[in-house]
Amino acid sequence: MDSTDNRKSSFKTYIELGWTGGHITHGSGYDVAHRQLRSSALESFDVDDSVTGRKYIPNMHTITTSEELQTRIKADVSATVPLEGIVIESTSSYLRSVKTSDTSLVQVIEEIIQDDPVRAKMHDLKLTAEASALLASGANGIKDFTERYGEYFVYGHVSRARFTAVCNIKTSSRDLREKIKSSLTGKAGDAKGILAALESYNSSNKESCSMDMRLEVDRIGGKDPEKKPHVEVGEVVKAWDDFQVGFKTAPYMALLCHYSVLDSKFPLPQNQFQYLGSKISAAYQSLYLAQNELSNSLMVQAASCSDTVAKACDLVKSLDVNDEAAVANMHKKVHDCLDDVDRWRLRFDLQSDAKKLENTSMSDSWVSSGSQKEWSSGKLGVAGDPKYSAIGSDVKHRREQYKPGWEPYRQYQTFSLGDSEDSVIGYRITNEWNNNDNGWFKLHHGTIRQDSSVKVEFRAETWRGANWSLDVWTVPKIMYEVQQAKF
Repeated sequence: MDSTDNRKSSFKTYIELGWTGGHITHGSGYDVAHRQLRSSALESFDVDDSVTGRKYIPNMHTITTSEELQTRIKADVSATVPLEGIVIESTSSYLRSVKTSDTSLVQVIEEIIQDDPVRAKMHDLKLTAEASALLASGANGIKDFTERYGEYFVYGHVSRARFTAVCNIKTSSRDLREKIKSSLTGKAGDAKGILAALESYNSSNKESCSMDMRLEVDRIGGKDPEKKPHVEVGEVVKAWDDFQVGFKTAPYMALLCHYSVLDSKFPLPQNQFQYLGSKISAAYQSLYLAQNELSNSLMVQAASCSDTVAKACDLVKSLDVNDEAAVANMHKKVHDCLDDVDRWRLRFDLQSDAKKLENTSMSDSWVSSGSQKEWSSGKLGVAGDPKYSAIGSDVKHRREQYKPGWEPYRQYQTFSLGDSEDSVIGYRITNEWNNNDNGWFKLHHGTIRQDSSVKVEFRAETWRGANWSLDVWTVPKIMYEVQQAKF
């Protein structure tokens, strides 16, 4: 079994790596297959880290479930660092203890300030005499060089600073919670407006509303974040103002370059493992590409697959190529491993396709049946779609039908399909009578990839029944969590 058959593959000359502290430096080597840093093969060089451009990225979320809270503000570095043995505790891990109910909600105020990437000038980079000699040392030169220095080296970085404030709000009633939620949602993107609203509710509703705020100012780059539990809203307002004028960015993402760019004696990415021999080089190359892809995936949980790939790499390299049974078993394990990586690629494509197919014209106003047969948004499942057959079990389909009898008054019924652990990828509202006497519907919520459920209210005409159906397709929220693009 050839583990490389029918696989998409890309040979990347430049990749990224989470900057986890002082053990990463400019010039550090990196072994992709084992997710390990290696010694530097380069002479010392400087990187001009003067800021030429900067982005301000606001992330304001009003959340009503603890599951959504945990996935929304999980530190992206903890998921993207492809280094063996390195574990970074999310600075927001305390949120796992937050409890939500139908009378409580959580407001997250976050801003990331990110500098443009800085890179060394390639013409200034040179291999050390020792590294050059090793690379040119004959048949085993490439193998020995790779084991000592890896396949990539750090030649630049991206810096950022991050401000996060979280307010856990408990109210005396669901109506008050919805009123506060509506007010905060209307100020999305406006941190000062949100904080002003929180301060107003906190001072005017002491009897029916309590707030517990947590503040974090995180500079990454090996520096401990400033953490303050149980702060007052006024303190957060001051901290926000101070952050805007006093923030300091620090490296959080390393930029890596393949050695073939620096020295033509190092094989291009697609040829770099030929020294392993014809029986196993293709399998190892496939695993290498898979690990490279995982390290750059925006799917948070895809990082869990990296350990499996690393173990498969070790299996390939330790193999007795003359043991045919062992070679056949190795190819099967590699094939299974690559299948797993393919599934993560498909999950990213599925949630992207769903968002592209979102019907943004849908609103929360009453819609008459008219002569229209159906209204839909997002990806309506994957049944019959050969591209997504490998992840068909990820998708859950729910269906409800509204079919009241004739009554001398208007009849209403509301359906909400999905639960807090779901993420909506598509829904369809169907006028089963396919005529203009079927009443009305109102979509209360159902944003693709954002909401956990689709809520629709139906209304029948007086002295008439109705026949509507609601179909909703969801995927597991945690599994399909997508982190923010790195830069």
